[in-house]
Amino acid sequence: MEKICLDFEAALDFLRGEPKTIEKLGFYADREEICITSTTLFHLFETVTKREVVGAFANSVTVLPFDRRSAQIAASINRELDEQGYMHGGTESVLTAAVCIANDALLFSKSFEKFDGIRGLKKV
Repeated sequence: MEKICLDFEAALDFLRGEPKTIEKLGFYADREEICITSTTLFHLFETVTKREVVGAFANSVTVLPFDRRSAQIAASINRELDEQGYMHGGTESVLTAAVCIANDALLFSKSFEKFDGIRGLKKV
């Protein structure tokens, strides 16, 4: 079973009931483990007014932690992107990518361009 990790925008679209996201996630839900990162969960609690909705969502998925290994990977990603001159999608994208890489999870995003230049990141 693969881990499918939603980035913030994909998770937010799911909570809003965006049909394309719901349909695509439905394809994976029965066969794969749906995840979000702890940083995505933070951002959802910060953004979504109905905290109970975020809590219920978090209880229905696996929350992958931003831990020591993720921090080391994130620092490496930042160095590589800076050396290559990439204009990446910011800290949130780097943290999400690092957690995905650390947990061997596939990234589910609607804005993959934010993750350009990140080696080792697998996407669906």
